[in-house]
Amino acid sequence: MKKEAQLPPTERIEKIVAEIKKRTKKDAYKLIINPQLTPTVFDSKFGGLPYWDMSKPYPTSPDGKKMILLAQINFDKSDVKEPLPQSGMLQFFIAPDDVYGMNFDMPDAQDTFRVVYHKDIDTTVTAEQIRALGVSDASSDTDEYEYTPICQEVAVDIQDTISYMSASSYEFEDIVKSIAQDLYGDYKCKTYYDFLTKEENDYLFEEIDTIGHNMLGYPFFTQDDPRYNEEYRKYDTVLLQIDSEMADKGKDYVLWGDCGVCNFFISQEDLKNGDFSKVLYNWDCC
Repeated sequence: MKKEAQLPPTERIEKIVAEIKKRTKKDAYKLIINPQLTPTVFDSKFGGLPYWDMSKPYPTSPDGKKMILLAQINFDKSDVKEPLPQSGMLQFFIAPDDVYGMNFDMPDAQDTFRVVYHKDIDTTVTAEQIRALGVSDASSDTDEYEYTPICQEVAVDIQDTISYMSASSYEFEDIVKSIAQDLYGDYKCKTYYDFLTKEENDYLFEEIDTIGHNMLGYPFFTQDDPRYNEEYRKYDTVLLQIDSEMADKGKDYVLWGDCGVCNFFISQEDLKNGDFSKVLYNWDCC
C-alpha cells in the first residue's frame, strides 16, 4: 500500500503549537520500565509484592480482601523535587475486582483503591513478613492475577521531563481559543478541531502528546477527562499516570482493558502538604 504523503504544517499551526507549549510548559517526571532490574520490596516498581510498614493495618477492600499493589515509588532512591515527597515510599493499591478497583460513581472515594504514604521506610522488613500478612504479589500463579492490569512485576526508573498540555485535558479548548483570539482575532468555531484543518490537527497531535507513564505531567485519556465534571476540578495535578505498555517480545508489562490508561489526581495544595487522603482515580480504554 502506498504511504500517504504528509503535508507540511502551515505557519498558523506552528505558531499555535509554539504558543501552547509556551503557556503550558511545566516540569514533570517520566517513569521508564527497567526490565534489566529484578525489583525488591523496597524498589520503585509496578506490581509485585509491596513494601509494608508492619505497624500499620494493610489496606483491604470493602469485602475484606487484601488490596493488590499497582505501583510504588521509593523517594529515598529517587532524585525528584518538591512538591513530590523528598523521602519515603508512596504506594497505589487497588481492590481485586474485575474493574481494577474503579468506583465509577465516586472516583475519589478510597474504598476500592488506596494511596498510602510511608514517611519512613523500615529496611529491616522482609518479604517473608509481608507474605505472612496474607499479601499476594498477584503473580500469574495466584487467583488475584486476573484482577490487575500489571502483567508482570517490573522496576521503574524516574527521569526529568517537560510536559505540555494536550487535547486530552478539559482545559485545552479554552487554551486554544485564547491563543487563536490573541493571534488571529475573532474565534467563532464551536471547538478547536473545527477551527483547524485536518492536517493542522494531525500536526498538533503529533507535536503534543501526553502518553506514557508520568508524575506531575499533563494527563492522557482514551475517553474523557473526568474533570469535565466541575466537582473534580480541584484535582489539578497528576500524581501518577500509568499507561498500557507492550513488550517487544514475550509477556506485556501493563494492559488496561483494551490498551487504556489510568490516572491518579491530587490537588496541588494537598500534595505540598503530603496529604494523600483525597485522590481521584480514573482509568479508561478504547
